Amino acid sequence: MAEKHIILGTAGHVDHGKTTLVKALTGTDTDRLAEEKKRGITIELGFAHLSLPSGQMLGVIDVPGHERFIKNMVAGAGGIDLVLLLVAADEGVMPQTREHFDVCRLLGVERGLVVISKIDTVDDELLELVTEEVAELVAGSFLEEAPVIPVSATNGAGLDVLLAALDEMAATVVERPDSGAFRLPVDRAFVIKGFGTVITGTVLSGALGLGDAVTLSPSGLTSRVRSLQAYGEEREQVFAGERAAINLHGLEKSEIERGEILARPETVVPTSMVDVFYTHLSSATSPLPARSKMLIHSGTAALMGTVVVLNGLELAPGTSAFVQVRLENPTVIVYGDRVVMRSFARRETVGGGLVINPCPAKHRLKEYMTLQPDFERLRVGTSGDVVSILVKQAGFAGLRLSDLKAFLNYSGKALAKVVDELLARREIVRFDNERQLFITGELFEDLAEKILAMVIDYHQREPLREGMAKEEVRSRLGLSAPLFHALLQRLVKNTRLVVDKDLVRTPDHRVKLAVDVDKLKKQLIALYKKAGLSFPDYSSLAKNLLAEDEDIRSLMTILVKEGILLKVRDGIFITPEHYERMRSEVVSFLKENGTMTTQEFKAKINLSRKYVIPLFEYLDQCKVTARKGEARILLQG
Repeated sequence: MAEKHIILGTAGHVDHGKTTLVKALTGTDTDRLAEEKKRGITIELGFAHLSLPSGQMLGVIDVPGHERFIKNMVAGAGGIDLVLLLVAADEGVMPQTREHFDVCRLLGVERGLVVISKIDTVDDELLELVTEEVAELVAGSFLEEAPVIPVSATNGAGLDVLLAALDEMAATVVERPDSGAFRLPVDRAFVIKGFGTVITGTVLSGALGLGDAVTLSPSGLTSRVRSLQAYGEEREQVFAGERAAINLHGLEKSEIERGEILARPETVVPTSMVDVFYTHLSSATSPLPARSKMLIHSGTAALMGTVVVLNGLELAPGTSAFVQVRLENPTVIVYGDRVVMRSFARRETVGGGLVINPCPAKHRLKEYMTLQPDFERLRVGTSGDVVSILVKQAGFAGLRLSDLKAFLNYSGKALAKVVDELLARREIVRFDNERQLFITGELFEDLAEKILAMVIDYHQREPLREGMAKEEVRSRLGLSAPLFHALLQRLVKNTRLVVDKDLVRTPDHRVKLAVDVDKLKKQLIALYKKAGLSFPDYSSLAKNLLAEDEDIRSLMTILVKEGILLKVRDGIFITPEHYERMRSEVVSFLKENGTMTTQEFKAKINLSRKYVIPLFEYLDQCKVTARKGEARILLQG
């Protein structure tokens, strides 16, 4: 069986012997800073690797225990598979023992064991009391049935039992999948002389190889992998569940901050807002207000944000609710990630939970009852439920396939299978093939009905118009061009609408005039044929022909559409025959003379200036002539 990739993390109060125990097990002193050596406490994250009796390798993260450095502890705990909770025999359960244990539960750690350290400093009676205290702490948790192992890192007592227990537990760890996108939250950046900038972190998902292009998000910095290490060895690839050191080409240490996510280009999308199923710890000293500022820990990032309880109610300690976290700065968070929240004012861990939507709209409190069923399905539903609801909550803006893949961190194959099943059931609809955009089938049909209702209403209000302008329909509904086009295609295919150039109408719509259409139409045609280029006064047509203005406007639109009349400009129309005669005379004149002034044009067609100016401009519009100074030149013959 191939070796698993497993991370072991320590947890426990300051000075309970975490670093000493890691050194006894691995031979590595994880306190590397001069200040840590001087003060005798861990300040920053420390890293080592441990080879178990079976040959299974564990990456080890040693976290600081002091309350002042809890944010560093949370940064290290985010990627662990097994927790080793230390309680010193001479002190028992202390504040950071409880806080570290709470953090592990909030982060969804499911396996681990308890070590009672420094047993060489106490008698059997005190050891028994501490063991009972530990049992009370872990009761009802994932560590309730876990081994409790007394050890002494000083004289080696119990270390062989601890190693055997770790070996047995490692066999039960379900390894992280390599199929998702590569993600590594950066916990450290430093420079190695002759090599350049190196970053370290725990690979949360996917794999990375030598020479791969990478990006840091949300900063957007790009680079390429120069070299890789895991467990102190040079590697061609690193995998999910491994501690990795990555040498990056062309980046300065000063450009990289803890909390950035290393990924392949275009595989992650930063977000500033997430929906979370949140648990307020029983140990919290006060209820969670309906709206509060918090320090949000995600991966190795610590960000300020506003937590909004979506039912609008204060949340008592020991209870759970759906909340929306609105971050002050973007970060990379995906569905199923866990976040930890700390009170900025009281400097305590108060809760945390599971990310159920990494790309939500901004929710309003009055929407809660409508949205609650979706929240529940996101928390416990199938992959199909999750995809369908994320698309639903994106609204008619739609959600891209690439964004779905980034936010869900599914493999391309797994996501394609889910999407194909939803498309087949029309739970979602693809409306832009080029950008692979989706909305729900329900919303698609609803929008189609709204378009149809809008066009029918328009026909009722404007019975003399042939149809409604497509652009007016689109803009009134606020739809993107691709979505509107897809909706029209659907309505036309189902013979519910007819698209005629830039107009849209129902199939049975006909222009209904209150007059004898054929008679009025013949009168208009005769009038314009007789008028020639001396076009009639448009404003007097209705009065002279004993018709309504609206009737005239509707018929003129039809005559222009049928090509019987040409529209020179608003209120000015001529027949194609008269236009062609005018065009021919102007072209002949220009071929002979080169240019033609307004006065010459006026004399040529024997009309007043009232008619000449719009006709000359119409020739320009038709690309027959072009203005040059005060005259015209020929563009085409």
